[in-house]
Amino acid sequence: MAKMMPAFVLAAAVLACSAGARAQTAPTPVPDMKPDLSAMSFMLGTWSCKSHVRGSERPDTSTTTMDLDGRWMRSHDVAPPFDKFRSRPIVTDTFTTYNPDLKIWVSTWVDNFGGYGTVTSPGWDGNKITWTTVVSQDGSTGSDTTTKDSDTHTTDVANGKDRDGKPTPTVTTVCSKS
Repeated sequence: MAKMMPAFVLAAAVLACSAGARAQTAPTPVPDMKPDLSAMSFMLGTWSCKSHVRGSERPDTSTTTMDLDGRWMRSHDVAPPFDKFRSRPIVTDTFTTYNPDLKIWVSTWVDNFGGYGTVTSPGWDGNKITWTTVVSQDGSTGSDTTTKDSDTHTTDVANGKDRDGKPTPTVTTVCSKS
């Protein structure tokens, strides 16, 4: 019996040491690369916008912040009812990021009417960035060009085609940073 006791104690000591060594091993760090969103940083803040839609002027307030650990910019837009086609505010959340692997900007949005869409852009060409529709809930396609007039003023022109290939009305939006 005396011979078994030291073997048991030795085995317990070996197990305790090996468990302690495993617990002290640091996990391999996961790369934490964030996209370079600096080309869009002027958009951060609150903007007052006016869109010309179907002959009516639609006011809109948009607030853009950094979100999701600095990997996305989030714009929260609220547009009150502005014509006979809308009886309640349109609330839209848009998330924008840069994909360095594909070298494209990606923006995806959802609204409180069930609308959604995803657009991409190769980036700025001077003071203009043009987005191309990848998918939209209504099957429409199109492009949207934003002109950075200054760090506090933008002009946006969107046009496209509906799912039947007919042109959609051009929408021009002018925004000023508050």
